Amino acid sequence: MDIGHRAWEAVDPSTLDGVERQNIVRHIVVELQEICDRDAASNGSDRYPALNRLLQTIRASTLSIARADDDCFQRIVDELLQLRATMIDRRADEARSTYN
Repeated sequence: MDIGHRAWEAVDPSTLDGVERQNIVRHIVVELQEICDRDAASNGSDRYPALNRLLQTIRASTLSIARADDDCFQRIVDELLQLRATMIDRRADEARSTYN
């Protein structure tokens, strides 16, 4: 499941059931955790302790997030996707500066 910005913009949260909403949030959290884990592996340390704690909190709140009203759910997912995009962009910037 690729839930990029363009794919998400085409989704109406009111058409999703609770399980689908939970799966969307879980998928994004897994992607964020993978970014954190790759960075930790390449750097040998936990570069994002606050983010790791945030991801734990989001995992524990997945059901509550899925039950949020449509607008709130959409805003949460949009923010998580923005965080993912920012982290990916930052990693790309770091990679470019390493090779220059």
